[in-house]
Amino acid sequence: MAASAQPFERWAATYDQSLIATLADPVHATVLTAAHHHLPHPRHLLDLGCGTGRLLHKAAGRFPAAHLIGMDAAHAMLTVARRTTPAEAEGSPAMVRARAEQLPFPDASLDLITATLTRRHWHDVRAGLAEIARVLAAGGVFIYADVHPPAPRRRWWRRCEPGGRHLLDQTTGLRVIEDRPVPGCGPLLPCRLLVAGRS
Repeated sequence: MAASAQPFERWAATYDQSLIATLADPVHATVLTAAHHHLPHPRHLLDLGCGTGRLLHKAAGRFPAAHLIGMDAAHAMLTVARRTTPAEAEGSPAMVRARAEQLPFPDASLDLITATLTRRHWHDVRAGLAEIARVLAAGGVFIYADVHPPAPRRRWWRRCEPGGRHLLDQTTGLRVIEDRPVPGCGPLLPCRLLVAGRS
C-alpha cells in the first residue's frame, strides 16, 4: 500500500465529521454543476480519490442514469463509501481500489471523470493525467478542482497545487474549456476549477 494512503486507512471512520470534509462541499457543488453544464447525461462518472463517497452521494441524485464509480487508494475509505453511497437502479456504485497513475479501465471507456482535492496524494501528476486522457472517451469531460493559492503563497502549497493547465495541454492533449476559481472556499484555501474535454 502506498504510504500516502495509510493515514486515510485510519481516518476513514471519522473523516466525514472532519473540517476538511466540510470544506470539500463547495468544491463538490461547483464540480457537479460544471459536469451538468458540460455533460448533462453522462453514461459513467468516475470520481478519482473518492474518499468516503461524498461527491458520489450527491452525484447519484443529479445523474440518476449514470453508472457511478468511486476509486481510492485507501481500502477503508472505499468501505465507508460503499455503506454511504445510494444504490443505483441496477445496484450499488462500483468501488475500485487503485491509484490515478494506474487506472484499471480500458482506453476511451469513460465519459466523465472528476478529481477533487486529491492532487497532493498523487505520486506522479504527469502519469495520472496521461492515464485520465487514455481512459476518457471522445466527447468526454475531465473536471478537476484543487487548492490553488495566489502566487505569493504558492511555495507553501507546492504539494496541493493543481497540475495546472500547462500540464493538461502538454501531457494529455485534452482541451481546457473552463478555468476559474471555486466560489465559497475562502482566502486561506482558495480552490480552482479546470474542465478539460476530448474533441
